[in-house]
Amino acid sequence: MKKNTFLICIVLLVISSCKKDFFELQRPPESPWNNITEFDRAPRGAYTQLFALGDWGNIFNYWYLYKNAVGDDVDWSTPGDAAWGWYRDTENNKDWVDQVFTTSYQVIASINDALYFVEEKGGEPYPGLSADDKTNNLDRIMGELYFLRGYAYYMNATLFVNAYVPGGPNDARQIPLRTAPSSSYDVAVKSKIGTVKETWEQILEDFKKAHDLLPERFIAGKMHPAYQAGRANKFAAAAMLARTYFAMGDYTSAMQYANEVIEENGGDYDLSEDPIQAFNKSVLGRGKETIMYIPCYDNVVGRQNLHATTFSNLFNGNPCDWTATYLDPTVLKRLGWMTNPKTDTTINAAARIDKRFTQLMFVREPGNIPPAQQLPGRYYDKRVNMGWRSIINNKYFRGPGGNYTNVPQIRLAEMYLTRSICAFLAGNKESAAKDLNIVRKRAWNASAAGVSYEASSHFITAATITKQIIGDERLIEMYGEGDRIDYLRGLKEDVPNGDRGPGTVPYTDKGFVWNVPINEKLLNEGYE
Repeated sequence: MKKNTFLICIVLLVISSCKKDFFELQRPPESPWNNITEFDRAPRGAYTQLFALGDWGNIFNYWYLYKNAVGDDVDWSTPGDAAWGWYRDTENNKDWVDQVFTTSYQVIASINDALYFVEEKGGEPYPGLSADDKTNNLDRIMGELYFLRGYAYYMNATLFVNAYVPGGPNDARQIPLRTAPSSSYDVAVKSKIGTVKETWEQILEDFKKAHDLLPERFIAGKMHPAYQAGRANKFAAAAMLARTYFAMGDYTSAMQYANEVIEENGGDYDLSEDPIQAFNKSVLGRGKETIMYIPCYDNVVGRQNLHATTFSNLFNGNPCDWTATYLDPTVLKRLGWMTNPKTDTTINAAARIDKRFTQLMFVREPGNIPPAQQLPGRYYDKRVNMGWRSIINNKYFRGPGGNYTNVPQIRLAEMYLTRSICAFLAGNKESAAKDLNIVRKRAWNASAAGVSYEASSHFITAATITKQIIGDERLIEMYGEGDRIDYLRGLKEDVPNGDRGPGTVPYTDKGFVWNVPINEKLLNEGYE
């Protein structure tokens, strides 16, 4: 009998049959959460499935792998499209994209079960719980559960759902919308399929609940010790609200939450460190700008998932032989980093005075240079199709131990750049320039430039700032983090083709929307 992919997502057990008597329990299940300490397993399991489960790739890894593939900021180092979707052929199902969908719904199912566990106890699953434990643990756990469900839906919405059109109908029905456990077989196979509008509204609702319940920071001795390892807090929820409102084209609300993260974090986050400090931690710790991260430092279960090598330079401490993406030549020319990237190997001063280039990018020489002409101390790409000098993302596997380097998920620089573009769109160019300059100054290499940032021609004023400048700054800052396509779709702007060819495509183009897995549509009667 066929295995029902959807049922895997809506129950806590993996089942291999579609029999109705599956739901006819012979005895009631025993609770896996007998006390508040055990209840912390509920979010920990969800974090693991979303961000850490797997070896060569987890679903978070796959999610931003494909986002990195379709943006205008990348070119492709392998002939043809291979399996990566670089040509935006999203009508073809790809296994790793399907895994994002399926595993996300497994997480959503487990979270729905945990939330229902508390609901059926009247909100008090552990009578006699102290006020401290209620605030610092029960409320925190509930906040994390809402956050993680919102995050799972956010990943699926940005892969499988049409772009939100402000003022538009947003009525396409695309992915299941489930917020409660399935009570029967009929309910399980007839899931409500949410519209674009309903899906994004659900994401907002979950992140708002998370924002209300989550603490601002870890408190030793009062919270479960595992909570200190990169997990979501109130500022992570505010950042995700900023992202969600931005995706919906509500820039006023996006700026409000970005502002909260920047101005109200009590000094927990700032841009006082070099850019590399967010990407070189292989211990329980974070860079000062890192708001949320995957704690890969644990060399037993942590290991950074290896499909990040497809869009990054390193693997096991050495340049990776199969890295697939590099900075698009059109972008390099626009940034002034290279004048003619495919014919001239010169890297201009605009790149060399930027710490993000020197710390978080890697230069590979053309693979078609004969060995006798290769210079010592440089890396020559072994693939003969790499016929020009290329600049590769070098953010991952950077800490001691390489594979056990923590992965930032939300950074403060992004929030500054979100606030900058939102201020610009609101007509406040002075504020937009101020935020942009904060990010640029952090990346400024005064020694290489021979002048302070403020005294340089790179300093931006209200008179010189443009939407393109903000977008290009964000492209540099967030390169390799899967941000570019969501940024352009959130701006409601046509997306450039980059090195795919001339022209642009609308942000609403179906080439940015992956097909829901075939089995889901076949077996979920909600699609009929």
